[in-house]
Amino acid sequence: MELKSLEQYAKTHQPIAGVEDISHYWDEQSLYAVIAAVAAGKPLLVRGEPGTGKSQLARAAAHILNRQFISVVVQPYLEAQDLLWSMDYTARLADSQLGEDTRDTIADLSRYLCAGPVWWAIDPATASVRANSRHQYTPPNDIGDEGSGTVLLIDEIDKADIAIANSLLEVMADGGFSVPHLADRVAVPTGGVTPLIVFTSNDTRELPAAFVRRCATLWLKVPNDLEAHLIKLGRERYPQIHADCLSRAAALIREDRSKCRDGARTGIAEYMDLLRALDELTTDVKDEDKRGADQDDWLDKISAYSLKSDLGE
Repeated sequence: MELKSLEQYAKTHQPIAGVEDISHYWDEQSLYAVIAAVAAGKPLLVRGEPGTGKSQLARAAAHILNRQFISVVVQPYLEAQDLLWSMDYTARLADSQLGEDTRDTIADLSRYLCAGPVWWAIDPATASVRANSRHQYTPPNDIGDEGSGTVLLIDEIDKADIAIANSLLEVMADGGFSVPHLADRVAVPTGGVTPLIVFTSNDTRELPAAFVRRCATLWLKVPNDLEAHLIKLGRERYPQIHADCLSRAAALIREDRSKCRDGARTGIAEYMDLLRALDELTTDVKDEDKRGADQDDWLDKISAYSLKSDLGE
């Protein structure tokens, strides 16, 4: 796709493929950040509080770029190598004990290599050779056209050990990496499309300066008029929630946020969680007036559990 043609999406709602009930509103700042990253062949680092739409932006980017979407959520126990490749020693041991393979076959460690999400993003063709049910990572879904490139979301990179960010520097700089027991490097094939890697960060810890320098950076900040912004999001995502209930919930979130100390702060994520609960609790109520009354009633009962101002006291 011609990158300059993406400007048509500014200030429009576009559905996210695979998620029929969600549309993404492309503001100019987010759209131009994606264009800048793709044009420069750099990863995009998206920073902001939980609930500001960082992960959704990556999925929406895959949609407008017509690329396959791959995602992995970083966990504290994740090791840097797992993003690139891993070795299925359990399968090798099982093959040995069951006698299903010859000694020479079991000695071939390349047979037990598992392609990680970064491998899938860079070269899906060679990654697919390593894909079967015993591997730890599931192949990408079918959002985009095969051969059109990929968007890889590495969600909450700040949750991981700093070694993970450092380990990705080679990939970011050289567009590939080496794998033990394989003669060829994993790299974008000739004539292939450089993947767009989207990192998200809640800024819970500082990222290495060298890592940040290699990324295009987008800050998704909470708007000054938070209450109006929340109501707008609520109308878009949960049209079945009564307007008065949306406003009441937004006011509760805004008021509690003003009381929060440093650290966990009530915000967009808590508002959306609250609306999701209200929608689930009243989804079977067909009468609109009755549903609105029930939503108000449930809001009084459960809203306290979405508030963060009392944390740490």
